[in-house]
Amino acid sequence: IDTCEFDRCMGLAALELDDTTLKVRLPFRPEIVGTPKVDRLHGGSVASLIDATGCYLLIAALNKRVSTVNLVVDYLRPAHGELTATARLVKLGRQICNVTVSVTDAAGREVATGRLSVVPSSVTVGEEEGMARIA
Repeated sequence: IDTCEFDRCMGLAALELDDTTLKVRLPFRPEIVGTPKVDRLHGGSVASLIDATGCYLLIAALNKRVSTVNLVVDYLRPAHGELTATARLVKLGRQICNVTVSVTDAAGREVATGRLSVVPSSVTVGEEEGMARIA
């Protein structure tokens, strides 16, 4: 998480990791609120949490950089306060990987779910200098 400025800015923190599951915390911050009068988090913040959690699970499993090619988010209820995302590996493929993510609030209520299709790259973590920039 420390390698991505955006994720550091959001305050993401890994909580638990095993071979097929990763939990990540998104702390409440005023900068990610979409509806200030009711402290409702912006949907983009929730989607970013889902994407990051799914990708970090795959990065941990493969030790390779990855790119999301499809992201579907279902918003189930308004999100308030600190959130926890739990990513679960569905398929670890050579060309495409699939992950599901559940996001809960501090009371344990599910506020959103997501599904990601992700392409692993040939670039090993720590060797990003060799990555080509695509314009």
